[in-house]
Amino acid sequence: MIASISGIRGKLNEDISLSDFSRFSGNFASGAESKDFLLGTDTRGTGDVIKRAVVGALLAQGVRVFDLGILSTPALFRESLVTGSPAVMVTASHNPPDWNGLKFIVQGRGIRQDELSSIVSDKPLKGKKFDGSFVFKKRAESYERELLHRFGKGRFDGIRVALDLGGGAGAMHAPKVLRTTGCEVITINDTPGVFDRTIDPVADPLTLLQRVVRSDDCDVGFAFDCDGDRLVLVDDQGKKRSGDFMLTLALSELLKGSADRRVVVSVDTTVAVEELVKSLDGEVTRSKVGEANVIQTMLGKGATIGGEGSSGGLIDSTFNNCRDSMVAAMTILQAIKRDGRTAFDVVKSYHQTRVALRLPPKRALKGLSRLKRTYQDSDYLDGVKIKFSARSWVLIRPSGTEDIVRVSAEAPTQKESEKIASSFSKKLVELSR
Repeated sequence: MIASISGIRGKLNEDISLSDFSRFSGNFASGAESKDFLLGTDTRGTGDVIKRAVVGALLAQGVRVFDLGILSTPALFRESLVTGSPAVMVTASHNPPDWNGLKFIVQGRGIRQDELSSIVSDKPLKGKKFDGSFVFKKRAESYERELLHRFGKGRFDGIRVALDLGGGAGAMHAPKVLRTTGCEVITINDTPGVFDRTIDPVADPLTLLQRVVRSDDCDVGFAFDCDGDRLVLVDDQGKKRSGDFMLTLALSELLKGSADRRVVVSVDTTVAVEELVKSLDGEVTRSKVGEANVIQTMLGKGATIGGEGSSGGLIDSTFNNCRDSMVAAMTILQAIKRDGRTAFDVVKSYHQTRVALRLPPKRALKGLSRLKRTYQDSDYLDGVKIKFSARSWVLIRPSGTEDIVRVSAEAPTQKESEKIASSFSKKLVELSR
């Protein structure tokens, strides 16, 4: 089981049991003052049985549960923000289909480390008076309504968009909203719970989406993960672009209309973001990797804009305190509507290579410790980040969502980034022996 402020996740009955789901949910409810809780799920097959365990634990704490059914994580964050109610999302996000987990939301924001510690506590938990504790079925309406209010009905008339919904919760929102904005929408992998590609669109080649964009002469293609917060872009030529490129493009458009150009991005995000923001007289702050870490740093800096290049995650806290794939997609559509297909030529892009190494935790920590001693002038904000030039670097860090070590490298050419990532992957394995 993996537990972090990004969520609790694992394989049901292998890494995490139904009693664990019940305990975590009960602890969450016991520490909240609200009597109303929101609940949502993604499209995984284990979602229903886990939801029953979560509901039972919440009701035992004397609260009312509003079951919003299948919806995206950004939609649940928005509902929590609008209503002020805490929320539980049953999801393992971008992890494989046999995984599941929980994300906890407090008044439209993710949890802090101290709140996570209380949630995973083994302390005995007493039930509360079962008075007025019911489950209500409810539809999440504010998310779609507010997206349309922000971007406008008919705003993107004439734009042809291909959506790879990946069998996930994005199918509940994306096609309807984009059609209402005037887009001509083509969907693939649009049956909820049927996963015909890798759940994480960053890790999948998106071959079918690329082919559809080319064959149907689409202006752009978008691919979502299972809970609808990650986004990957396929350009008008049918080329899959990196999450870093997508984030840089979205930020370029978003910052044009923003007076506040303070931006927070994770330490593994492309230097192209820094170059973009500085060209607009803005300021970039780096945070640890992880959506929750980016948001905590945004709060500390008073910034409203942030993101993570590795996951294609745009965060605009004037709308939502999480990565929001629909805000990112519709922001990019604004650029396409104005500039046509030349919108993809506006921002710079460098080459990233990301490698996942499966190493036992103790060995990984040993290797990282030795790397720190070897490269003492490095950045230790999150793992070890070694800079070779203004536009080339490598970051080695344990993942917060999987039992792996991630080696991420960036350079002006693909050959150079691959060479850096390969070299340091081998070096870490050697140093961890």
